[in-house]
Amino acid sequence: MRTPLERLTRAFWGHLRDFPLPEPCRVTLHPGMPEIQVQVAPGEAGVHLAELLLWAYTLDQVTATWWRTEQNNLHITIRGRSQDGAQFLVYGGVAWRHCGGLVQLATGAREGVSVDELYTLRMLLDEQAVEVAA
Repeated sequence: MRTPLERLTRAFWGHLRDFPLPEPCRVTLHPGMPEIQVQVAPGEAGVHLAELLLWAYTLDQVTATWWRTEQNNLHITIRGRSQDGAQFLVYGGVAWRHCGGLVQLATGAREGVSVDELYTLRMLLDEQAVEVAA
């Protein structure tokens, strides 16, 4: 019989084997919950959002939340289940100044967001970057 930690470890490595995902900067296994928490590596806003989306697209029953932190960042969490049923929480964030006025949240405010809205934000940030570069 496998322990909860062994099940989470197998679920995490199985998910990475099934999907070519970018390497996270932190992985935390919570056997008591049970849950696998994955922090996406920091980077440029568009790339960071793209990596969060890659993780979201590999999960089922996905829900997402974003909020504007007191430190003036847009923090994003994505919850979902792997194909074998393991619960994942994937998170990351970008500096608020990189949101280009595209997200309307007061400091401390939090709201649910769809994966489609995250994708749209990513595309709009990429468009803004191209306009600035031109």
